Amino acid sequence: MQMKKTAVLLMILMLGAVMAAGCIGGNATTTTSSGSPNESPSPLTTTTSSASEFETTASSVESHYPITVTDFANRTVTIESEPKRVVTIAPSITEDLYYLGLFDRVVGVTDFDDFPPEVANVTRIGGYGKYANLEVIASLNPDLILVDSFSTAILGDLEKIAPVVVVDPHSMNDIPKALELLGEVFNARESAKKVTAEFQEGIKAISSMVAGEPKVGVFYVVWSNPLMTAGGGTFISDVIKLAGGENIFSDTTGWPTVSPEQVLERDPEVILLTPHCGMTVQDVYKGPLANTKAAREGRVYVIENENDLIHPSPRVVMGLEAVAKLLHPDAFQVSYPITVIDFAGRKVTLESEPQRIVSLAPSITESLFYIGAGDKVVGVTDYDDFPPAVKNITRVGGYGKYANLETIASLQPDLIIADGFSTDILDSLERIAPVIIVDPRNITDIYNALELLGRVTNREEGARSVAAEMKAEVSYVSVMVAGKPKVRTFFILSYYNGYWTAGAGTFVNDLITLAGGENIFGDVSGWGAASEEQIIARNPEVIIISPNAGIKPEDLCSGPLSEVDAVKNGHVYVLSDENLVVRPGPRIVHGLEEIAEYLHPDAFKYQPQPLACNATASAGG
Repeated sequence: MQMKKTAVLLMILMLGAVMAAGCIGGNATTTTSSGSPNESPSPLTTTTSSASEFETTASSVESHYPITVTDFANRTVTIESEPKRVVTIAPSITEDLYYLGLFDRVVGVTDFDDFPPEVANVTRIGGYGKYANLEVIASLNPDLILVDSFSTAILGDLEKIAPVVVVDPHSMNDIPKALELLGEVFNARESAKKVTAEFQEGIKAISSMVAGEPKVGVFYVVWSNPLMTAGGGTFISDVIKLAGGENIFSDTTGWPTVSPEQVLERDPEVILLTPHCGMTVQDVYKGPLANTKAAREGRVYVIENENDLIHPSPRVVMGLEAVAKLLHPDAFQVSYPITVIDFAGRKVTLESEPQRIVSLAPSITESLFYIGAGDKVVGVTDYDDFPPAVKNITRVGGYGKYANLETIASLQPDLIIADGFSTDILDSLERIAPVIIVDPRNITDIYNALELLGRVTNREEGARSVAAEMKAEVSYVSVMVAGKPKVRTFFILSYYNGYWTAGAGTFVNDLITLAGGENIFGDVSGWGAASEEQIIARNPEVIIISPNAGIKPEDLCSGPLSEVDAVKNGHVYVLSDENLVVRPGPRIVHGLEEIAEYLHPDAFKYQPQPLACNATASAGG
């Protein structure tokens, strides 16, 4: 399946800009401000810099201006009066000003600024460095321009517009220095001291939570092709260390390209992805990294917003907390016993954190692995097939009454999680262990299911990150198909005594709607068989066939359905995996995107292989 072709190409350009800008460490080869990564002091010992480091002079305490400061590029800059109109050409600097209470001075920001939310209302001046629009910057009449090292190539042009100060932190220890410099520039020393103290306290508080925990080997994916990671001396590596982890590539510097074999050799316990790294959790489970301990135990996570990690501002504390909770959920453990209400409206009390879970639905198993609780699963159904690690887990039979109660009991579970198919054997299951029913009927229910599973397994941060990634995928598809005409769509689940298809109340129907289509049998409830006459009358423009349907696209070239628009125009496609659309779990967003690509290929720059009935008929003759 082709994943976000256009977006991926755009994001790699953006990622390159972010990396070069110093937002994740200064440049593509090194991120240390001086010396080697191993020589930099521990972020835990960060202290406020002395005023002499920035050689500040002022005419008097009462009249702060004019002042002269020495910036991060060792440039001496004189500022004649208090800056009131500021352009920032680095998101981290915008964030610094926000934390210092100076955001109202900001009149221009880059296209990549995303924090605070109010930044959406600020004029965009383009990208980093040479990608900044000088004319737009000049039109804003700034009295100060703040940049990082990526803008050094255009400093001369910027200085013709307004004074320029370079603020370019390359390590966690540089963040207080940046705050102090900005405090001097804006006559906000006390605010800088307060924000610095809160920043340091935030780091210490989170780090103290994981101080006694064993170090967890972490692989952070910066980009998938080529496979790039964060080396030692980067903000990401600092955050991993502070969060109680050990960057498995900390012996490198900058942003090295590594091979899957190198990753397998170092065998990380946790793999961290971002929404824009070009790799999904499913890609990890289905690719060469599936043999890592992280994949085997279900500890592959998507960080909701990588900018929480890579922007060198006080915002890093948010990224640190998220990573710490993923690496050491037990350190942030909720208090047990807890009582929850499941999807059947039942109150269930758990006396302690579950350690041995039997899952009675493949979608539940997949959800548990996605939120980081895969290592707790000791029993699954005969139909579980994802992620690959489930092949090593004990099978307990089929759904509902076809489950083997003796096998389940022999596994000594402390929690059983089932869907609606198991309600008939609920009493028998409850004699073995507490039972929670998780039975989502739509995508919103899936988010709620993840939240419930995260709470009962003490994996709330993992569940939150999975739901956030799903919502981002749904939003992405919705934006891409917005305003486009609805495509009449027919889905074939199987061909047996008619064409079995999905109606209202099914996930397939919801996905077709979200993907910019109109299910031609959306007025029928549930699953049912449609006749050829009904299909012809509703004349689908696209037909999507399940890979297990027992019928191939070319089979439609002869017979009555050859006259519908979908077949005549070659718009008949086979879904890559039926489970992407029928299992109510995290992977359903991949099914959504695949359907959207079939319905609106131009929007996704997707080139599907069309059905060619004439060629098929000729070849057959």
